[in-house]
Amino acid sequence: MSGMRGRVSLSSVFARLDGAGRENGKPFRHPGMLLPHVDSRRIGWTHYGVMIPDLPAPHRFFSIMSVIGTPGARAFDTDHALVDSPRCNATVVSGTAATHPGHFGSYSIARDCDFSADGSRIRFGREVEITGSYPDYRVQAHWGDFALDIVLTCSDHVSWFVHNPIYKHLSLYASYQGSVRHGDQRQDIAGACTFEYACCPSPYLLRDRPLPFAAKLPLDFFTYQIINLDDGQQLLMVHATVLSRPLLTAVYLRSASDPGRALHDVDFEVLSCQSAPAIAPDGVAMSLPEVMRWTARDGGRVVLDLTATVDTAMTYGLGSGYVGGYHYDGRHNGRAISGRGYVEYIDRRG
Repeated sequence: MSGMRGRVSLSSVFARLDGAGRENGKPFRHPGMLLPHVDSRRIGWTHYGVMIPDLPAPHRFFSIMSVIGTPGARAFDTDHALVDSPRCNATVVSGTAATHPGHFGSYSIARDCDFSADGSRIRFGREVEITGSYPDYRVQAHWGDFALDIVLTCSDHVSWFVHNPIYKHLSLYASYQGSVRHGDQRQDIAGACTFEYACCPSPYLLRDRPLPFAAKLPLDFFTYQIINLDDGQQLLMVHATVLSRPLLTAVYLRSASDPGRALHDVDFEVLSCQSAPAIAPDGVAMSLPEVMRWTARDGGRVVLDLTATVDTAMTYGLGSGYVGGYHYDGRHNGRAISGRGYVEYIDRRG
C-alpha cells in the first residue's frame, strides 16, 4: 500500500461532517451511552472491546472484540457464521498469542447471550463476560485451558474515532490488574489497556436478512493498532478505506495524566506481507501484513516514525479479518522507542 500523504476528498469531507475533532481532548461525560441497544429501532449494532497490547510472554497481547448485531459492511460481516438473523446475531473474537487460534464465537442473542439493558452485563455464551458500569468493570474470558480475569478502571480520557448523530465510536484509556492462566501456568498481570464502545444503525434495521456482498457498505480496509510507550503514553493508530479511498487515517496520543490529542497528518504503509495468505472459515483468502510503518507529523514536524513487525499468529474473527501482536521500533518526539503492540487487520479490497 502506498503512503497516504495525498489527501483525497473523502477523508476531508468526513472530517468536516464528523464531530470527533471537536470532542477529542474533552473529558468523557456520557457513561449513559454505553448500552447494548439490543431492541433498538434506531441502533443496528454495538461494539464492546477490551485490548491489552503488551502482556508478558507467552501471551503478548489480549483482545476482546465483539459486535452485537451486524454492521452490514464488507469488512465486518461474517455471513457464513450467522446462527441467527443478522440483527439478532452477535460475534466475539478473543485470545492471546499463546491461545491461537483463540476463540471466535457466533451467538444467537436470544438463546446464547445475556445483555443487560443498562449495559451492566455483557455476556457471550459461557466464554466472555464484561460486568460493571463506568468507570469500573470486571472482564472474564475462559475456554479450554485458558482463563483471564481482570478488573479495570476507565479514566475520563476518551479518544473519539467517530462522533456524529448517526455513529459514535470511542476508546477510553484504562488501567487493569488481575490474572491469566493457560494450562498449568498462571501469571499476575497489570498495566494499561483500552475499553472501547461503538453504536450505529445498520441496513438490517430495514430488512433482517443477509445482504449480497456487493450491496454491503463498502468499508473495505481497516486496521487498528495500540501500543503503550515506556513513558506512560498510549498510542492508538487507525486507517480505514471506503472503495480503497482513505476515510480515516489518524494517530491518537494520550496517557493516564493527559487526555491527549489526535494527529491526522499521518501515513500508513504495508512494507511487506506474510508469505502465504490467511484462509478464513468461509474460504476467503486475505494477505496479512508482515512489516508496517506509521509516520505522523504535527505542524509538518515528524513526531512518530514507527516500524512494526508482526511476530504472532493472527487470530480470525475481527469481522472478516484478524487480530495479532507485533514488536515495533522507531522514534517518538526524537526519542528511540521499542516494544510490543496489538493489531487488528482486515483487507477486503479488490
